[in-house]
Amino acid sequence: MILARLPRARRLRRRALAAAMIGVPLLTSGCGPSVPVQLGMKNVPLDITVGNDVATKPPAAHGPSAPPVAEALPVIVPAVAAPPPPVQNFTPPPPVAVGSGEVCPELDTSRASPAAATVEVDDAATAGTWLNRSSGTLNVNGAAVAMPPQDSWVISAPASSSQGVWDFAEHGIVLGFPGADAAFHASDSTSGPANPLVSPTSSFGLSRLTVNFPGGAWLFQPANPLKLLATPTAQTSTYQPDPNNPSIPNATGSWSDAEADAADGTAMTIQATDTGKVRVNACGTGVDAWQVHATITFTGATIQTTAGQSPARTDLTLDVTYAVATGLGGMIVDEQVKTLPNSDGSPPFFAGVPFSDDTTSTLSAPRPEAQ
Repeated sequence: MILARLPRARRLRRRALAAAMIGVPLLTSGCGPSVPVQLGMKNVPLDITVGNDVATKPPAAHGPSAPPVAEALPVIVPAVAAPPPPVQNFTPPPPVAVGSGEVCPELDTSRASPAAATVEVDDAATAGTWLNRSSGTLNVNGAAVAMPPQDSWVISAPASSSQGVWDFAEHGIVLGFPGADAAFHASDSTSGPANPLVSPTSSFGLSRLTVNFPGGAWLFQPANPLKLLATPTAQTSTYQPDPNNPSIPNATGSWSDAEADAADGTAMTIQATDTGKVRVNACGTGVDAWQVHATITFTGATIQTTAGQSPARTDLTLDVTYAVATGLGGMIVDEQVKTLPNSDGSPPFFAGVPFSDDTTSTLSAPRPEAQ
């Protein structure tokens, strides 16, 4: 009784193994005839995700299902700009004329001046509209007035009344006054007899100045022009003596003059120095001229109004640097104006109101606009 001698656990294992060996023929034969064992393969669809072993979350049981990818992307529609609505009552600004803009090309030093700076005016000015550019402000009765960035000098009525004598009128910025009307007078050495006892009558000056303002004007019409340039001009630091009268000593490049208009109760004085020849930048083209640095005073007791002469104080001193283009008939092609304190300490007045000036004006084209 070997089994009896084995422990209880070992006896149970042996019994289970014997039962498994006895059941094998039953699984292979059963109760009917013998059937051979066959192996086969069948296609079974499998849902395999490559590279992702995380189970896909099933759609929620409630709510709409997610749209397809093509439907989920936003639809991009090209934006078509709608034409702007028409602007009513709009007048486009006029085109800027060449050479009259605020910004000008640098001076081209390789180009010759269209008119040399002759020692005296010996021809008439050219009538037409000469473009200029200006900057700075006026202060009139406490109100600041900006100068227009683009402006013009209108030259008219050039004429020669006799041998070697010329006159012309000008409208525009004159000695810092915008919209002024002026007249200039010039003569050369041929205007007087070539007599050793007679000095030449060559000169260039202001024969009339009208400063316009609403309701009136400040007038200056002297018996003799106020000398703006002593001619023949200085070739160097001093003037040359008159070749027709060597006995006349050399004159320096400085002079003074005072003229009055008794009828209008106004007067002007000038203390000036010709500082030599300069080339003014007319927007790329150089224009030769004689530069003058001057102190000019304006005095007066009246102005002209629509109702007649009216009392109004004028006591104004200006520091002015200007350039006279003698080769262009005496046109002032550049000016820089600043108000100076009055010598007696009184505030500057012009035409009855407090006044100050800090402006510049420069030629923008070397010839007038085509008419």
